[in-house]
Amino acid sequence: MNVQEALNVFGLSGELTEKDIKSAYKKLALKYHPDRNPLGAEIMKAVNAAFDFLIANLDKINQFQSADEEDRYNYGKELENILTVLSGLSGVVYEVIGNWVWISGETREHKDELKEMGCKWAAKKKQWFYRPEEHKSRWNRKEHSMDEIREMYGTDGKRRATGRRAVEMRA
Repeated sequence: MNVQEALNVFGLSGELTEKDIKSAYKKLALKYHPDRNPLGAEIMKAVNAAFDFLIANLDKINQFQSADEEDRYNYGKELENILTVLSGLSGVVYEVIGNWVWISGETREHKDELKEMGCKWAAKKKQWFYRPEEHKSRWNRKEHSMDEIREMYGTDGKRRATGRRAVEMRA
């Protein structure tokens, strides 16, 4: 994860302070609390990872981001949309690891829909994945197992889709 990716989870840009980041975190924590939002536990994984990263790199935040409002990209909202759609695909198992969503289970019948959402197939891992559009892997050409990836970025485990769509994907 880099600074811009972490800021994108919160939809933040411009000159920021620790107070701004904490305020944005609290706002998302209330919005995505698992008691209020059925997909909240999964979304909070990305929110917590982004918050931890930003607090650890507070001195670098204002150096590496764009102040241009048009460059602002809200990955948190995008992640919510993706997880909403995934939760409605029967037989699908998904897991949020860092900013990536890994998708396995019975995906063959949902192949076209996964492609339409922007998911890509990882042949070596035999799973689909979804990631922020600007994310580029820092592990160039070195193969990592899913267990190594989970250990590095942390996860609370996989979730099986309910097969019922709670809400349609939002723009």
